[in-house]
Amino acid sequence: MQPTALQIEPSALRQYRYFESADLEDTCERIASVLQPHRLTPGPGRAGRKASYMNYVRFDNLSFGSLGYASPMRVDAGEISDYFLLLMSLDGYADVSVGGRRVMLSPTQGIVVSPSMRFDGIFSGDCEQFFVRVDKHALLAHSGYERLSMEPTIDLARPQIAPLLAQLRMLATSPETVALAQQNRHLALDIERLLVTLLLCGHPHSSADRPSTAVLPRTLRRAEAYIAEHACEPLTLTDIADAAGIPVRTLLHGFKRLRNTSPMQLVRTARIERSREMLMKADVDARVGDIALACGFANLGRFASAYRETYGETPSETLRRVQARIA
Repeated sequence: MQPTALQIEPSALRQYRYFESADLEDTCERIASVLQPHRLTPGPGRAGRKASYMNYVRFDNLSFGSLGYASPMRVDAGEISDYFLLLMSLDGYADVSVGGRRVMLSPTQGIVVSPSMRFDGIFSGDCEQFFVRVDKHALLAHSGYERLSMEPTIDLARPQIAPLLAQLRMLATSPETVALAQQNRHLALDIERLLVTLLLCGHPHSSADRPSTAVLPRTLRRAEAYIAEHACEPLTLTDIADAAGIPVRTLLHGFKRLRNTSPMQLVRTARIERSREMLMKADVDARVGDIALACGFANLGRFASAYRETYGETPSETLRRVQARIA
């Protein structure tokens, strides 16, 4: 086995075994369910192992794992669709073409395939690939660009890429962390953000667009304006995302990254503020329950708790004080 910059013992990934098959068609279908449809053609040479296999972990918008073929294999994936694919070798080599550029995959050099790039290559019979798949919309939301292209080759010895490799190594060898992240979506998204940020900070990339100061805030402002106008109505994340013209996941990422909150938290805040306005202008016949319902709160207990947390008094206390002044 060659020394690998990633420093992951392949056996550590077996705990995430997704499939193992000696059948070429079955192998192709299983891999396609994780990545995308492609063509596999066995090449000449000695078989590397008895069966092809994949180890695989998926979070929300990001997945990782390892892949090995039963024999030398030509892979023709065509044009990569809606994700970025990072490939590194734990062992063996591959002669690949990324967007028409020929590069070598080895234990010390990785590759990144951007969406819309063609990808094909010949993998040695002993090659075990470590892959990271990041959904396009998630990476773009983190980067702040509408379009982004990554440099196809990664020198894994570069100091700038070491933090990313360290985090991948931790995930690949810590089933406890993986299990916790799969149970807790907030943790999974935090891990995803960290990995994407480390990739963007440590690896060259380019875009013809200006960054998110000109793109994402515009969509967030549309979302915020829609919330401000419709906060007291029954709202869902889909309603807000549709008004902003972006997918729900992109909406969530944008709010978390640029506002450090969520769209529904903003809805809750807007409703509380509206209830405060109504209580401060209430007449002698006003009732807390009616105001709560008018502001979109179906649960009066939760409304009272949220109101007290924001203003330091219950809505009933506010109402009594206002009504006492006008009585």
